Amino acid sequence: MSYSEIGEVWEAYVRARCNTAVEALKRREFDARFYPTREEAIEAAFEVIPPEASVGCGGSWTMRQIGLLDALRERGNRVLAHEAGMEFEEATRVRKEALLCPFYLSSANAITMRGEIMNIDGIGNRVAGISFGPGTVIIVAGYNKLVSDLDAAFERIKEVAAPVNAIRYAMNVPGMDQSPCVEKGRCYDCTKPSSICRITTIIRQRPMMTDYKVFLVGESLGF
Repeated sequence: MSYSEIGEVWEAYVRARCNTAVEALKRREFDARFYPTREEAIEAAFEVIPPEASVGCGGSWTMRQIGLLDALRERGNRVLAHEAGMEFEEATRVRKEALLCPFYLSSANAITMRGEIMNIDGIGNRVAGISFGPGTVIIVAGYNKLVSDLDAAFERIKEVAAPVNAIRYAMNVPGMDQSPCVEKGRCYDCTKPSSICRITTIIRQRPMMTDYKVFLVGESLGF
């Protein structure tokens, strides 16, 4: 088998896996869709979000990685998203104002093949934004976030998302008391002041008052 054929096999696997998850999400009332590329997901977000709308976002690396926040700003949207280097008071203000936007963007720590969305937060602004407040929530997640069930979702967070994000935040805050996962590379369920694993949410069905869209992308995105 040639390298190109292997690539085709992998693409077919990713497509099948994402489409299966999409159907599971739809059964739980989410407006779920599969897009092979990030560019198609960005275009879909542009179709949903009007040019004059304010858009909130947490610390999602996926949104920054695919360039959606910058693309919205260039179009003229007001984007409220805290960034590394902001003073504490400003970052707090932005986090709170983002929750009042009509549109909120996020990714997910894990999405099960049964259509459940799991996240673990440190401050709670992200899980607040994707649970209640904004009229429309758009989740953009790469196929790498898909797992079999909630046990696997929690394991993915412990093995990948939590330690990577802990390292990411430790690098942005010099001198911060480091949690064990920064050094060890996996979650140790610590209770240190620097722990970012404080609030766990499982969205098992679309929140009643929210237009909820989940865009699965055929690329590996985020942590």
